[in-house]
Amino acid sequence: MRVLHLGIAVALLLSGCAYALVRAGAVNDAQAEQITSKLEAIRGLRFTEPVPVAVKSRDQVQQMIAADIARDFSDEQLWVDSVGGALVGLYPAGIDLKAEYLKLLKNQVAGFYDSHGKQMILVEGAVGAGIFERTASFLAQRDLIGEMLLAHELTHALQDQYFDLEKKFDAIKGDSDRTLAIKAVAEGDAMLAGYDVLVGQAEASMNANLASRMGELSKEFARQSPQTPVALSEPLIFQYAEGTKFVVEAYQRGRWDAVNALYANPPLSTQQIITPALYFERPRLPAKITVAGYEEILPGWSKADEDTYGELLIRIILKRHYGDEAPELLAASNWAGDRIVILRRGSSVGVIWLLAFLDSDAAARFAGVYASLFDRLHGGRTPHDIEYRDNLVLIVAGEPALSFGHLAPSVLQQSKVATPRSEATSAGAVPTSSIASAGPPR
Repeated sequence: MRVLHLGIAVALLLSGCAYALVRAGAVNDAQAEQITSKLEAIRGLRFTEPVPVAVKSRDQVQQMIAADIARDFSDEQLWVDSVGGALVGLYPAGIDLKAEYLKLLKNQVAGFYDSHGKQMILVEGAVGAGIFERTASFLAQRDLIGEMLLAHELTHALQDQYFDLEKKFDAIKGDSDRTLAIKAVAEGDAMLAGYDVLVGQAEASMNANLASRMGELSKEFARQSPQTPVALSEPLIFQYAEGTKFVVEAYQRGRWDAVNALYANPPLSTQQIITPALYFERPRLPAKITVAGYEEILPGWSKADEDTYGELLIRIILKRHYGDEAPELLAASNWAGDRIVILRRGSSVGVIWLLAFLDSDAAARFAGVYASLFDRLHGGRTPHDIEYRDNLVLIVAGEPALSFGHLAPSVLQQSKVATPRSEATSAGAVPTSSIASAGPPR
């Protein structure tokens, strides 16, 4: 899977909104200026340049989103990622990633900040209040939807002007896990800032109330968009729900200075967003994995893409096959790093996925949980195999699995894992070392 990171920061899911901020296709400039001033005072950051606000139709918005996807992803790459994701259970077979994503955003977005055009876009004729009404329903006598939407999007503009998120995203292309973690910070920041614009400089109890309301998003989204593949809906919901909780945690520790510091030292995984203590109190840094040793075993195959899934996407895989509350989901919580390589030979696609866990027991538990769904997923139709060694799990699907007997020892011998120096520092990883010493296969 590759996160479809766009140059637009989407503000609103769960239907759109009807707002007094826009009338007859025009923006109320006086109201927009008032919200801008409030946001600058709350956030402690002044805009370095004005942010134009434009109103677009849903069709125009869809065209902008399609152009942004095309800027970073070819149709071939999206196809390869969709097939590779389906092979490991992330997506349903035959999914059209681009079409599904465009459909999702066309139906759900009400506004966004376009970091390429440096402008804010409001969607014309959107209806229903969705997420923002739920976060501040006690202010129903005001145009809370328009106020919070604009404040949310203007916060994304501040992020663009002060923290250069596009540069950060460019630096971690090919790592969906880290991308989602940083996007969660950005959305959580925008949610909290927008909320505080509505209620003033909010007390800690009110911010905690905002965080608690975020748990409703998944159920609401499922009700409104039941046909959306969970692998597309859950990462988007995660950015708002878990991102808000994470940013509220930072705010409570040091107000907006602590939130700003998240951009200088961002979380390195969705695991740190899911369990904030692994960022704030006992940092757990993911291992960097380089998959190797398959080239000589698989002549004619070439690497089409590679990615890191992380705890969130692994949980989504398990959730798709075991259910939302299944105990098997806990097998993802001891994740310590992963790397998936998607291979292609002609029209055939295969995957090699190497995962690290905290210890050998955690690897064995995950291997057992995953092997069961892996067999149900493919049965006798698609070659597939799995092996674990010490704290590592190797998964191969597609035609490359026909060579698993030779492939597995070669990959386990030649792949590299750069493990964190310690759980008490964010200084980085020790030099890479072979994982061949992990012990005999089990």
